[in-house]
Amino acid sequence: MDTEIINISKSKNKAEIYKKLQQYYKSDKLVAIPTETVYGLSADATSDKAISKIYEAKGRPSDNPLIVHFYDVKQLDNIVDYADDRVGILIDKFWPGPMTLILNAIENNGISNNVTAGLNTLAVRMPSNTTAREILKETQVLLAAPSANTSGKPSPTKYEHVYHDLNEKIDVIIEDEQSDIGLESTVIDCTKNPLVIARPGEITKEDIENVLGEGSVVYNDEIIDEDQAPIAPGMKYRHYSPEAELILYRHSFEDLLELLKTKGKETGFITYDNYKNKLKGLNISIKYLADSEKSVEQSSKNLYNILREFDEENIKEIYILPIKENKENVALLNRLNKAISKK
Repeated sequence: MDTEIINISKSKNKAEIYKKLQQYYKSDKLVAIPTETVYGLSADATSDKAISKIYEAKGRPSDNPLIVHFYDVKQLDNIVDYADDRVGILIDKFWPGPMTLILNAIENNGISNNVTAGLNTLAVRMPSNTTAREILKETQVLLAAPSANTSGKPSPTKYEHVYHDLNEKIDVIIEDEQSDIGLESTVIDCTKNPLVIARPGEITKEDIENVLGEGSVVYNDEIIDEDQAPIAPGMKYRHYSPEAELILYRHSFEDLLELLKTKGKETGFITYDNYKNKLKGLNISIKYLADSEKSVEQSSKNLYNILREFDEENIKEIYILPIKENKENVALLNRLNKAISKK
């Protein structure tokens, strides 16, 4: 099947498109939608058949749970228990936005067991992207939506990325602007005390502590056992990796320059604009993550796009120097480290 491309913002009859999308969802079709984090592959979260199609299209392991996206908090009333005062504060402060909450699921809530991967918890999120919110509002469908890519590859931040990975495997791609953030949402396990950040994102530990108090949340630093079911996406399986080998070069910039002088067109280098003058004459592919290491938002937005550009160029090895960790770049380093380790 040819994947249909729909641009809602350019349409003269948006109501007709929303009605069409609602029918698609009720017919168990897969629709790639933009969000502020990355593009998501959405389907009716109450349909076993539709959710199975998501796993099949992505090649995603069936024990890797999905996130349910919604428009209005009231839609959660019969799905999850969110009575915890801490949860209420997080909702008031950060929704809509790039925050996913893992909550205890209510029995017989209508959500497909394929979404939860057999767990008694459910991950939920209210995206802030305008197009995503309008689709959720107008179709009135709860949408399970992991990243709209082949499982294990860099997440898509442009609709072209989705088309590259999933053309003829899914039904529709909503054409929209590049994702504003570029990294997946912060996932917070609210069934624990203190709360646990299962996956770092734009909303940081410090952001959460600013509203809940110091010590209210910790990072999940446990090593996930191969036999242990992951409670959130991005915890267990290979993620975010380009086709090329991504190499963290732990020696000096000067040593790396000497090495890169011996390399050719199948080698890539990820660096910053402020080093541009030192890289003249190299016969390699150079991509600039941002103006400097201080530009964390810019780096996060560009990372997956850069990794995919290297894939398009058939680059075989990519070098990057260590980036010093700080409070703002935890999520960026999380994705880079997973791409480097291919775990």
